[in-house]
Amino acid sequence: MLKQNLIKRLRSLRNLELFNIVWLPACLYVILSPVDHVNWPAYALAMACVCIMLAQGALYWHVKLHTVLKYRASLPAWAYRIFPVCKRADMAVLSLYPILYAAGRFSTHIEFEVSFWSNAVYVFAVLEYVNYYYYQLSHDNKNDIRYLMINKKIRRAPLWKDMLCHPKMKSFL
Repeated sequence: MLKQNLIKRLRSLRNLELFNIVWLPACLYVILSPVDHVNWPAYALAMACVCIMLAQGALYWHVKLHTVLKYRASLPAWAYRIFPVCKRADMAVLSLYPILYAAGRFSTHIEFEVSFWSNAVYVFAVLEYVNYYYYQLSHDNKNDIRYLMINKKIRRAPLWKDMLCHPKMKSFL
């Protein structure tokens, strides 16, 4: 991929993640606001999880863009410290939804009703987590599809690969 194409792609990925942080919650609100009985806490938590993942994705693509623009071989040192912290924090945030669901089922003091659609939003957040930290689940260009067709497997996530390149990041995996 030519450098200009790579820069264009990284900008697009960053900007789309940032746009979706606003767009997806707005769409959810527009779709659900006319509904009489909506379990807003479940939707809000699931959407917050999605937005947290998208924000980290936007940060990663922004850092990656500046790495390419400045002809660096690797991410800046601070990125190798912040993304492992984000990964652990994500696990804590993602675990809140099932914990609150279980607590709501077994306790009369906690109201946390889920629905098919709030669960779908939560699953999307989990898939975003996997997409950034483990395996690339999105295949939105010819190169991704070509790799998938030739190798018959999905790629490791770019963030995972970048973390693997740093000698102190073996614990990240």
